[in-house]
Amino acid sequence: MNTRLIEELAASLRRKRSSLLLQEIAGSQTGIDTIPDGHESELEESAQKDRMIRLESRLTERGQNMLRQIDNALERIDAGTFGECERCGNDIGKGRLKAMPIAALCIDCATALEKKQRLLGENGDIERLPIRDNELDRGLGSE
Repeated sequence: MNTRLIEELAASLRRKRSSLLLQEIAGSQTGIDTIPDGHESELEESAQKDRMIRLESRLTERGQNMLRQIDNALERIDAGTFGECERCGNDIGKGRLKAMPIAALCIDCATALEKKQRLLGENGDIERLPIRDNELDRGLGSE
């Protein structure tokens, strides 16, 4: 996958992460000063990180889940594995990543997981992805 696309998706993920946190402080005048404005001293940076951790803890369960997925995607970018399916190792596909940059599974593995979840009567939300290989294998073995 080309570096420019990865950089664009990483920037998009970082904006989405900030947006999630900003939603929690919207309307709160005390929260506005918690957003870092560029490079600050090490002490101020540490204080900013502490404030961000407190904000993250206030997120709803859905918001925390989304934040986790964004952080996981950013970690995959840093590790150089972004765009590879965590299940089968195949390319996820540029179109899928552009539409959903948090995707950790290729469309085939995601479809198989959703089918398994429907068969077992579980909630098929994409936010539940990814799961461990053994969970996917148990569900697919009975098909």
